[in-house]
Amino acid sequence: MKTIKLALTGFAAMMLAAAPAADAAPKPQLIARWQKSGAGQAVDYRGWGAFLKTYGGRLASGRTVVAYGRVSAADKASLSATVNAFEAVDVDRLSRVQQHAYWINLYNAATVEVVLGSYPTKSILNIKDGLFPTGPWDRKVVTVKGMKLSLNEIEHGILRPIFKDPRTHFAINCASVGCPNLVLHPYEAASLDAELDAAARSYINDPRGFRLTGTRLIASQIFDWYGVDFGGPKGVLAFARRFADPQTGKLLAGRTTIDGYDYDWAINEAR
Repeated sequence: MKTIKLALTGFAAMMLAAAPAADAAPKPQLIARWQKSGAGQAVDYRGWGAFLKTYGGRLASGRTVVAYGRVSAADKASLSATVNAFEAVDVDRLSRVQQHAYWINLYNAATVEVVLGSYPTKSILNIKDGLFPTGPWDRKVVTVKGMKLSLNEIEHGILRPIFKDPRTHFAINCASVGCPNLVLHPYEAASLDAELDAAARSYINDPRGFRLTGTRLIASQIFDWYGVDFGGPKGVLAFARRFADPQTGKLLAGRTTIDGYDYDWAINEAR
Protein backbone atom coordinates (compact mmCIF):
# COMPACT_ATOMS: atom_id res chain seq x y z
CA MET A 1 0.00 0.00 0.00
CA LYS A 2 1.03 3.63 -0.22
CA THR A 3 3.10 5.13 2.58
CA ILE A 4 0.94 7.09 4.98
CA LYS A 5 1.32 10.83 4.60
CA LEU A 6 2.48 11.72 8.07
CA ALA A 7 5.81 13.18 9.12
CA LEU A 8 7.17 10.63 11.59
CA THR A 9 10.58 9.05 11.96
CA GLY A 10 12.13 5.77 12.99
CA PHE A 11 10.18 2.79 14.22
CA ALA A 12 6.88 4.68 14.58
CA ALA A 13 6.99 5.73 10.95
CA MET A 14 7.65 2.14 9.89
CA MET A 15 4.71 0.88 11.91
CA LEU A 16 2.32 3.51 10.55
CA ALA A 17 3.41 2.95 6.96
CA ALA A 18 2.53 -0.70 7.30
CA ALA A 19 -0.99 -0.39 8.73
CA PRO A 20 -3.81 -0.76 8.27
CA ALA A 21 -3.60 -2.99 5.20
CA ALA A 22 -6.58 -4.15 3.18
CA ASP A 23 -6.31 -7.73 4.42
CA ALA A 24 -6.16 -6.47 8.01
CA ALA A 25 -9.34 -4.38 7.83
CA PRO A 26 -11.90 -5.65 10.34
CA LYS A 27 -14.64 -7.77 8.86
CA PRO A 28 -18.25 -7.07 9.80
CA GLN A 29 -19.16 -9.22 12.80
CA LEU A 30 -22.76 -8.72 13.87
CA ILE A 31 -23.49 -7.93 17.50
CA ALA A 32 -26.93 -9.53 17.45
CA ARG A 33 -28.12 -7.70 20.54
CA TRP A 34 -28.54 -4.47 18.47
CA GLN A 35 -30.86 -5.92 15.83
CA LYS A 36 -33.97 -4.95 17.79
CA SER A 37 -35.74 -1.73 16.77
CA GLY A 38 -38.92 0.03 17.85
CA ALA A 39 -41.65 2.38 16.75
CA GLY A 40 -39.41 5.41 17.07
CA GLN A 41 -38.83 8.33 19.39
CA ALA A 42 -37.05 11.67 19.17
CA VAL A 43 -33.33 11.90 19.98
CA ASP A 44 -31.88 15.22 21.14
CA TYR A 45 -28.71 16.00 19.16
CA ARG A 46 -28.55 19.70 20.08
CA GLY A 47 -25.43 19.35 22.22
CA TRP A 48 -23.51 17.68 19.40
CA GLY A 49 -24.81 20.25 16.95
CA ALA A 50 -23.66 23.11 19.19
CA PHE A 51 -20.16 21.63 19.44
CA LEU A 52 -19.91 21.21 15.67
CA LYS A 53 -21.13 24.76 15.09
CA THR A 54 -18.58 26.18 17.52
CA TYR A 55 -15.51 24.16 16.63
CA GLY A 56 -16.12 22.78 13.14
CA GLY A 57 -15.02 24.61 10.02
CA ARG A 58 -14.76 24.23 6.28
CA LEU A 59 -11.69 24.98 4.17
CA ALA A 60 -11.84 26.55 0.71
CA SER A 61 -11.31 23.06 -0.72
CA GLY A 62 -14.52 21.90 0.94
CA ARG A 63 -12.77 19.69 3.48
CA THR A 64 -14.08 20.05 7.02
CA VAL A 65 -11.83 20.46 10.04
CA VAL A 66 -12.09 20.66 13.82
CA ALA A 67 -10.40 23.30 15.97
CA TYR A 68 -9.29 20.80 18.62
CA GLY A 69 -6.76 23.26 20.04
CA ARG A 70 -9.45 25.86 20.76
CA VAL A 71 -11.87 23.62 22.64
CA SER A 72 -12.27 25.02 26.15
CA ALA A 73 -12.27 22.88 29.27
CA ALA A 74 -15.94 23.72 29.72
CA ASP A 75 -16.79 22.59 26.20
CA LYS A 76 -14.80 19.38 26.62
CA ALA A 77 -16.99 18.70 29.64
CA SER A 78 -20.08 19.59 27.60
CA LEU A 79 -19.05 17.16 24.85
CA SER A 80 -18.57 14.43 27.44
CA ALA A 81 -22.04 15.22 28.79
CA THR A 82 -23.39 14.99 25.24
CA VAL A 83 -21.82 11.56 24.74
CA ASN A 84 -23.24 10.51 28.12
CA ALA A 85 -26.68 11.65 26.96
CA PHE A 86 -26.30 9.57 23.80
CA GLU A 87 -25.41 6.57 25.94
CA ALA A 88 -28.63 7.03 27.92
CA VAL A 89 -30.87 6.83 24.83
CA ASP A 90 -33.15 3.79 24.78
CA VAL A 91 -31.88 2.57 21.43
CA ASP A 92 -34.30 -0.35 21.31
CA ARG A 93 -37.19 2.10 20.99
CA LEU A 94 -35.72 3.87 17.98
CA SER A 95 -36.87 3.02 14.47
CA ARG A 96 -34.28 1.43 12.22
CA VAL A 97 -33.49 4.67 10.38
CA GLN A 98 -33.29 6.55 13.70
CA GLN A 99 -30.81 3.94 14.91
CA HIS A 100 -28.71 4.41 11.79
CA ALA A 101 -28.46 8.16 12.44
CA TYR A 102 -27.90 7.56 16.16
CA TRP A 103 -24.93 5.22 15.75
CA ILE A 104 -23.29 7.52 13.20
CA ASN A 105 -23.62 10.52 15.52
CA LEU A 106 -22.39 8.54 18.52
CA TYR A 107 -19.37 7.26 16.59
CA ASN A 108 -18.41 10.74 15.43
CA ALA A 109 -18.90 12.42 18.80
CA ALA A 110 -16.99 9.67 20.63
CA THR A 111 -14.13 9.92 18.13
CA VAL A 112 -13.78 13.65 18.70
CA GLU A 113 -13.88 13.07 22.46
CA VAL A 114 -11.09 10.47 22.16
CA VAL A 115 -8.92 12.87 20.13
CA LEU A 116 -9.45 15.67 22.63
CA GLY A 117 -8.42 13.32 25.42
CA SER A 118 -5.02 12.83 23.75
CA TYR A 119 -4.58 16.24 22.17
CA PRO A 120 -2.20 17.52 20.88
CA THR A 121 -1.51 14.71 18.43
CA LYS A 122 -0.48 14.64 14.79
CA SER A 123 -2.60 11.60 14.02
CA ILE A 124 -5.28 9.48 15.63
CA LEU A 125 -2.94 6.56 14.95
CA ASN A 126 -0.62 7.98 17.60
CA ILE A 127 -3.20 7.39 20.32
CA LYS A 128 -1.89 4.25 21.97
CA ASP A 129 -3.83 1.46 23.60
CA GLY A 130 -0.77 -0.75 23.82
CA LEU A 131 2.90 -0.81 22.91
CA PHE A 132 2.47 0.36 19.34
CA PRO A 133 0.73 3.48 17.97
CA THR A 134 -2.17 1.80 16.23
CA GLY A 135 -5.10 4.02 17.16
CA PRO A 136 -7.88 3.85 19.73
CA TRP A 137 -10.46 1.84 17.80
CA ASP A 138 -10.53 -1.17 20.14
CA ARG A 139 -10.79 0.96 23.29
CA LYS A 140 -14.17 0.69 25.04
CA VAL A 141 -15.31 4.30 24.73
CA VAL A 142 -19.08 4.20 25.34
CA THR A 143 -21.60 2.14 27.28
CA VAL A 144 -25.05 1.75 25.74
CA LYS A 145 -27.76 -0.17 27.62
CA GLY A 146 -25.08 -1.75 29.80
CA MET A 147 -22.85 -2.89 26.92
CA LYS A 148 -19.39 -1.39 26.62
CA LEU A 149 -18.55 -0.66 23.01
CA SER A 150 -15.47 0.35 21.06
CA LEU A 151 -15.45 2.41 17.87
CA ASN A 152 -14.63 -0.77 15.97
CA GLU A 153 -17.64 -2.51 17.48
CA ILE A 154 -19.95 0.37 16.52
CA GLU A 155 -18.65 0.34 12.96
CA HIS A 156 -18.07 -3.34 12.30
CA GLY A 157 -20.50 -4.93 14.76
CA ILE A 158 -23.46 -2.59 14.27
CA LEU A 159 -23.30 -0.13 11.38
CA ARG A 160 -21.89 -2.39 8.67
CA PRO A 161 -23.70 -5.70 9.36
CA ILE A 162 -27.08 -4.27 10.41
CA PHE A 163 -27.57 -1.41 7.97
CA LYS A 164 -25.50 -2.80 5.08
CA ASP A 165 -25.26 0.61 3.44
CA PRO A 166 -21.83 1.44 1.98
CA ARG A 167 -22.69 5.14 2.13
CA THR A 168 -22.14 4.86 5.88
CA HIS A 169 -18.40 4.84 5.21
CA PHE A 170 -18.70 8.48 4.10
CA ALA A 171 -20.67 9.53 7.18
CA ILE A 172 -18.43 8.26 9.96
CA ASN A 173 -15.26 10.24 10.53
CA CYS A 174 -11.89 9.00 11.85
CA ALA A 175 -10.45 12.46 12.57
CA SER A 176 -8.05 12.33 9.63
CA VAL A 177 -7.40 14.41 6.52
CA GLY A 178 -7.97 11.40 4.27
CA CYS A 179 -11.28 10.58 5.88
CA PRO A 180 -14.66 11.69 4.51
CA ASN A 181 -15.86 14.97 5.97
CA LEU A 182 -17.16 15.28 9.49
CA VAL A 183 -20.46 16.96 8.64
CA LEU A 184 -20.96 20.17 10.61
CA HIS A 185 -24.39 19.19 11.90
CA PRO A 186 -25.86 16.02 13.40
CA TYR A 187 -27.37 13.40 11.15
CA GLU A 188 -31.17 13.20 11.50
CA ALA A 189 -33.40 10.28 10.57
CA ALA A 190 -35.80 12.41 8.52
CA SER A 191 -33.08 13.49 6.11
CA LEU A 192 -30.66 10.59 6.46
CA ASP A 193 -31.01 9.13 2.97
CA ALA A 194 -30.32 12.49 1.31
CA GLU A 195 -27.49 13.19 3.78
CA LEU A 196 -25.79 9.87 3.00
CA ASP A 197 -26.07 10.58 -0.71
CA ALA A 198 -24.50 14.00 -0.14
CA ALA A 199 -21.67 12.51 1.94
CA ALA A 200 -20.85 9.93 -0.72
CA ARG A 201 -21.03 12.51 -3.50
CA SER A 202 -18.78 14.95 -1.63
CA TYR A 203 -16.04 12.38 -1.05
CA ILE A 204 -16.11 10.68 -4.42
CA ASN A 205 -15.77 14.02 -6.21
CA ASP A 206 -12.87 15.11 -4.01
CA PRO A 207 -9.22 14.15 -4.72
CA ARG A 208 -9.28 12.22 -1.45
CA GLY A 209 -11.75 9.86 -3.11
CA PHE A 210 -10.38 9.59 -6.64
CA ARG A 211 -7.62 11.34 -8.55
CA LEU A 212 -5.21 10.77 -11.41
CA THR A 213 -1.47 10.56 -10.88
CA GLY A 214 -0.21 10.71 -14.42
CA THR A 215 -2.44 8.13 -16.07
CA ARG A 216 -2.89 6.06 -12.90
CA LEU A 217 -6.24 6.09 -11.11
CA ILE A 218 -5.65 6.47 -7.38
CA ALA A 219 -8.54 5.89 -4.98
CA SER A 220 -9.00 6.29 -1.26
CA GLN A 221 -7.82 3.33 0.77
CA ILE A 222 -11.40 3.11 2.05
CA PHE A 223 -12.32 1.41 -1.22
CA ASP A 224 -9.55 -1.14 -0.64
CA TRP A 225 -10.15 -1.79 3.06
CA TYR A 226 -13.91 -2.11 2.61
CA GLY A 227 -14.14 -3.16 -1.03
CA VAL A 228 -16.41 -6.05 -0.07
CA ASP A 229 -19.08 -3.56 1.04
CA PHE A 230 -19.13 -2.08 -2.46
CA GLY A 231 -19.13 -5.42 -4.29
CA GLY A 232 -15.41 -5.65 -5.01
CA PRO A 233 -13.30 -3.50 -7.39
CA LYS A 234 -15.91 -3.44 -10.15
CA GLY A 235 -18.56 -2.58 -7.59
CA VAL A 236 -16.44 0.29 -6.29
CA LEU A 237 -16.23 1.83 -9.76
CA ALA A 238 -19.95 1.34 -10.36
CA PHE A 239 -20.73 2.93 -7.00
CA ALA A 240 -18.41 5.85 -7.72
CA ARG A 241 -19.97 6.48 -11.13
CA ARG A 242 -23.37 6.64 -9.45
CA PHE A 243 -22.28 9.72 -7.49
CA ALA A 244 -19.69 11.20 -9.87
CA ASP A 245 -19.99 14.74 -11.15
CA PRO A 246 -19.06 15.36 -14.82
CA GLN A 247 -15.38 15.91 -14.05
CA THR A 248 -15.04 12.77 -11.95
CA GLY A 249 -17.12 10.90 -14.49
CA LYS A 250 -14.51 11.68 -17.15
CA LEU A 251 -11.76 10.54 -14.78
CA LEU A 252 -13.55 7.20 -14.29
CA ALA A 253 -14.65 6.75 -17.89
CA GLY A 254 -13.50 3.47 -19.39
CA ARG A 255 -11.78 2.36 -16.18
CA THR A 256 -12.10 -1.27 -15.20
CA THR A 257 -9.48 -1.29 -12.43
CA ILE A 258 -8.01 1.00 -9.79
CA ASP A 259 -4.25 1.38 -10.05
CA GLY A 260 -3.45 2.30 -6.46
CA TYR A 261 -4.78 3.48 -3.12
CA ASP A 262 -3.81 6.26 -0.74
CA TYR A 263 -4.86 7.75 2.59
CA ASP A 264 -3.67 10.68 4.70
CA TRP A 265 -3.75 9.95 8.44
CA ALA A 266 -2.78 13.47 9.55
CA ILE A 267 -5.25 14.92 12.04
CA ASN A 268 -8.19 16.86 10.51
CA GLU A 269 -7.31 19.98 12.44
CA ALA A 270 -8.08 23.62 11.76
CA ARG A 271 -4.76 25.48 11.65
